[in-house]
Amino acid sequence: MQPIPRFPFANLSTELVLLILTFAARPDFARTHEEKNPYSSAITLCRVSRITRHAVLPQLLHTVLLSEESNVTSFMNALRMQELYRQQINHLYFAYAAHVRRIWIGQICAPPPAPPIHGSFPPNTPVYNTSEPDIDFSILAPVIFGAQSLALDFASLFLLCGCLECAWNTHPARSTPPWSTKTLALSGNFTRWLPLTSTTEGSAFLASISHLIFLYPVRFKPYYTICSRLDPCFDDVQSPDYSLPAWMTNVPWAAFKNIQAVSLPFPHVVLMFDNEEPVDLHVELVTLSASPDHSDFKNISSSIRSGEARVSLVDVRFAWEEAWACGLSPVSMHKLPRYPLDIIRQGPSEH
Repeated sequence: MQPIPRFPFANLSTELVLLILTFAARPDFARTHEEKNPYSSAITLCRVSRITRHAVLPQLLHTVLLSEESNVTSFMNALRMQELYRQQINHLYFAYAAHVRRIWIGQICAPPPAPPIHGSFPPNTPVYNTSEPDIDFSILAPVIFGAQSLALDFASLFLLCGCLECAWNTHPARSTPPWSTKTLALSGNFTRWLPLTSTTEGSAFLASISHLIFLYPVRFKPYYTICSRLDPCFDDVQSPDYSLPAWMTNVPWAAFKNIQAVSLPFPHVVLMFDNEEPVDLHVELVTLSASPDHSDFKNISSSIRSGEARVSLVDVRFAWEEAWACGLSPVSMHKLPRYPLDIIRQGPSEH
């Protein structure tokens, strides 16, 4: 049997090696529906050596996807370990907050438990002590608010509120907000605004958001059935009407003092067969510019019919976190002719 030739990896330049590692470690979020961990390659490379770990971690942390409670638990444990490494001046310490740019938190209805981490740490260390609060907002808040883009299920709003309270109370100067978040994506079957609008820090957070994205559940029916009216974004697929959904009247627009754009899906899609299994589908994602008083928008249908704007198509696999992790990229990149995501301009409100 012939020996398998090995690639002379050590003969490559440092720059080329780092480029290869960066490419290999980049998570493939387009395949999360296949039950494959998108971070598996990066995690494997982190175990090779200290050098590869430091080269790979920025790619792993760029977009953090926490879809379930178990993901949040694991992430909190990782943050506790890094805090301990920082205190010990350990070479394994890595500043997570400096590298997280986008973070998604799914439907977490209650604080997840913090099980002890067994290993080389003594029982009285922070990562081992089970008497600690389930969520340590002092170490979570810097990571959440270091990201420019935050996606959150309304059911997990307690995480955002806890981080806001912690950051607001510990921030020494109030001239600038203690967060970098500019894009806020919200998902879920219901809306909850009072936990944010009823507090000073929550109101300040909403006032700093420039792009608001609503990612409500997308439901589809076979072509021979009547489309469900339960979906807040559903319109008549035979005669598409791009009127704003009624639930948007409950949005506290006055709180979004610096809002520039609002995005929401219009699922004008029907299945051509009766299929209960998840399949790849295309959803129209409309982005509107905010009106001066943030109270209403120009009629979407008339803007599209007049040619003032076009709508991008987003590939959705019955779960928004995958499309969000991929950057809400139009499916035109690999399936359809290119359709630019235009902003529908809104003039002064006539009141």
